[in-house]
Amino acid sequence: MTETSGYSYPRIEPSDKAYYIRLAEEPEKRRLVRELVVPRLGGKGFVVERGQILRVICSEGPQVADFNAFNRDDHKEWFWSGRTRLLQGAHLSVGDRLWSTPPRMRPMFTIIADTVEHRPLPGNARSHDVMYTRCNERLYELTQGKSQAPNCNTNLTNAAAEFGVPPEYVHDAFNIFMTTGLGADGRFFYLDPDAKKGDFVELVAEMDCVVALSACPGNSSGPEKRPLGVQIYQPLLSRP
Repeated sequence: MTETSGYSYPRIEPSDKAYYIRLAEEPEKRRLVRELVVPRLGGKGFVVERGQILRVICSEGPQVADFNAFNRDDHKEWFWSGRTRLLQGAHLSVGDRLWSTPPRMRPMFTIIADTVEHRPLPGNARSHDVMYTRCNERLYELTQGKSQAPNCNTNLTNAAAEFGVPPEYVHDAFNIFMTTGLGADGRFFYLDPDAKKGDFVELVAEMDCVVALSACPGNSSGPEKRPLGVQIYQPLLSRP
């Protein structure tokens, strides 16, 4: 018996796809409008306007980036990890979209570039995870006996709060550069990131968004924790 999900998975319109390819392949057709750093073990919030390109960079070496996004004008619409996982897969790359919460449930970002070399890894692990939840203070209390340990939930909460986003709206992340898989025992696992220094992911904003990023302090970032680079570009191409 063949099992199906019952879903008709959304596809990008050919005209949009051609536009995204041009954005990725013609860097001279964009201008840099902002550049910032997400500090090691910390977080950072910023606005990405509709149509702008967000580049998240392993600027000093491999480092997991926990990503949250909120509709700038209605913070109750935010990135929905679970629906994105169902519609796009457990690991995201070029052509995948980040979907928002109900009732709108629409694309918030589209990935147009990914320089990570997705080579074969143990257990079919891959980068850019939407399976894992964000780490929080209580997790480290339970598993390591640590009190007030740096964590992504606190980083994201503080970063989003600067833009008036309530703490209860912070949500499970798109874990950029996090390399994960599902073991034969049915349990998730992670490996050290397979990204290298200079690798980046680019996303086009499909609406005006508040973005919060955390340079994950957890072991999924590998033995050394690093800052992240962020660049925001304004396209000089007309969108179809």
